[in-house]
Amino acid sequence: MLSKSLICKLVVLCSFAFCGGLLAHSVDESEMMKKGYDIRKSRLMPVYPQDYACSPLNSLYASWTDVDGSRRDQVHSGVDGGRLGERVLAPGSGVVKAVWLANWGWGEEGALLLEHTASELNMDDGAPLYYSAYDHLKYDDIKHFKVGQKVARGEPLARVYRPGGHSIYLPEVHWEVWEVQADEMTWITNRHGGREWRNPHARLIDPLYMLGVHNPPLDGRSVRIMPFEPEKDYSAFSGFTYIFDCRKR
Repeated sequence: MLSKSLICKLVVLCSFAFCGGLLAHSVDESEMMKKGYDIRKSRLMPVYPQDYACSPLNSLYASWTDVDGSRRDQVHSGVDGGRLGERVLAPGSGVVKAVWLANWGWGEEGALLLEHTASELNMDDGAPLYYSAYDHLKYDDIKHFKVGQKVARGEPLARVYRPGGHSIYLPEVHWEVWEVQADEMTWITNRHGGREWRNPHARLIDPLYMLGVHNPPLDGRSVRIMPFEPEKDYSAFSGFTYIFDCRKR
């Protein structure tokens, strides 16, 4: 999760422009999807499957709305969602990049970072690597993970907890996705005494972009949420599946 100081220093380096009319129809659907680089609004919206009951994302990327409906004091660097005790699933195959006790100002909590290669996600035209980061976890849920340990798509990572473990906060998992050009990570200590990673070659993108890679939105913004199904063959699946369990209706 980004600190206020880092957010203030972010510079938008990339923007998307789209032509109207016939040219728009000639552009591949996946190219029409905005990634929302560096906490820029992507305009992507989740659409949940009618035949499944899924916990919704209740605070979206680059929004100013918190999980309780109040206004945030800083723009949102990821998405929030989940119900207390609900499983958090790996959105794609990868490896554990880091597991640590973080502190973003709410108290100590578990944090987990996964690294996914483009080939693991069946993405030929994107970045070579992607990070998926999870905050507000219970450290006891994740402390068994080892750096470099492989994780499979749909593997349970932890359960939904609360920021800093405090009951005054609503349950949620904060999920960030980063597009990574080179794997050069360093660590700093923030003003709360917690550890934070840095990578100058990593850029925040909207997690909904990765959730919409396999089935790009026909209208350029409505991302169809794809639940993880244990019996399904994902060898040709592109991008991410949903990080929360979805129950068949």
